[in-house]
Amino acid sequence: MALLSAAPSAATEIGVVTVVEGSARLLRGASWFKVPAGTRVEEADILEAAERGQVQVEFAAGSIADLVGSGQVYIIAAPAKTAPTALQVPGGWLKVVAAPPGLRLRTLPLELVIVDGVLVLHANGAAVEFFVESGAAKLIDAAPRPDGPARDVKAGQYGSTSASGAVVVVAGAPIAFADALPKHFLDALPVLAATLKAKPALVVEREITFAEAEPWLAGRDRAVFERRFSSRLRDPAFRSAVAPNVARYPMWDRLLNPQKYAPSDAPAAAPVK
Repeated sequence: MALLSAAPSAATEIGVVTVVEGSARLLRGASWFKVPAGTRVEEADILEAAERGQVQVEFAAGSIADLVGSGQVYIIAAPAKTAPTALQVPGGWLKVVAAPPGLRLRTLPLELVIVDGVLVLHANGAAVEFFVESGAAKLIDAAPRPDGPARDVKAGQYGSTSASGAVVVVAGAPIAFADALPKHFLDALPVLAATLKAKPALVVEREITFAEAEPWLAGRDRAVFERRFSSRLRDPAFRSAVAPNVARYPMWDRLLNPQKYAPSDAPAAAPVK
């Protein structure tokens, strides 16, 4: 069945991992890989840094993103070369140095678009705070709708989600934010891509588990990840974990329970085994 094809199609390389400290890994397709410095990143990759781990990516277009964990960054394909590269950040600390066409940072409650400047973001699900170090950013409150009106956030301004879910922007970052900031964020991020000519081979660690996949399947890109992780339905443990709530995943429900969708006068297709 096409939905269960084993290998994802080749994607375009859009950057390189230039710094790795502590434990970090990369999810490509449905497989986890080790991440040495020099690893090329592609659209749809997910980078993960463990607690106190660090991974920095320098994008071919000129922007830099430095993740400190525990946290993850999902690199979303840009709709056009002139559009900002989108980074979804469900958790962790992220410092970005944006160069045109810039970066679009997606979190659960808000999105930030920065074309030319420096910004620090800290996300923990719905709790998000950020500080614009230089340049300016566009802030979009994604809670009502992700394509809602944007407002300007200038250099020196700090924003955070309130208890009510509203995004509040003020002048200057609070002491608690500054104290929690990863120490190397106080310095300029290094530019190292030109020194990493070698392209290390990716080494597979293992396939993604359902527990690891579930947060992505619960997000607004559910259909994307349903297709992406469909090959994992071949694994009995993964399939058993899906089964109790398979109705949440329409594509998988059709694969696992084709008899539910077959016309009453037609023979049912064989379920995935």
